[in-house]
Amino acid sequence: MKQFTAPLLSLISLAAIAGCASTPASSTPATPPPPTAAAQEYCPQVAVLQQTQVRTTFLPGRSDVAAQITTARITGVAGACDLKKKKNLLEVKFQAGFAASNGPANQGAAITLPYFVAITQGDSVISKTDYSIALTFNGNASTAQATSKPVTVELPNTPDSATIQILVGFEMTQDELNYAATHPVIGQ
Repeated sequence: MKQFTAPLLSLISLAAIAGCASTPASSTPATPPPPTAAAQEYCPQVAVLQQTQVRTTFLPGRSDVAAQITTARITGVAGACDLKKKKNLLEVKFQAGFAASNGPANQGAAITLPYFVAITQGDSVISKTDYSIALTFNGNASTAQATSKPVTVELPNTPDSATIQILVGFEMTQDELNYAATHPVIGQ
């Protein structure tokens, strides 16, 4: 399990994550829960970054159907946010789900796809960590699925944490971002 604590230091533009806007796939606004007698919790929103949710890869220099290696999708994120009372920290633990197609140019080979987890506040990136996920096509399977290893993020239990978003997305080239923008996946 990989763990990191979000520093609130040097901020860079959210557009630097993947060269796109910051609209998460989930449209639920981040709002803190009401105060309880035991403690105040300010859990952040965890979501998939919509512009980087679907990644299609091709053989180098091509973008035709016969050259398609895979179309992969981040299917969602799931986890929990717990208050660590002694340290007054929020511990956000989550995993991401992935699915991929076995494209004509792939011929059933396992694929490894890069993705990121970014901690953002407004239009600023607080922290970004890169990961990869391996998907294996069993037998003649046309699709493969995988779940990431758990990721843990610790944040201070303060009102500022309620305005933070933890975003998951594929690392994509500008050509892949352009392709995704012009070829939306139906049912997304």
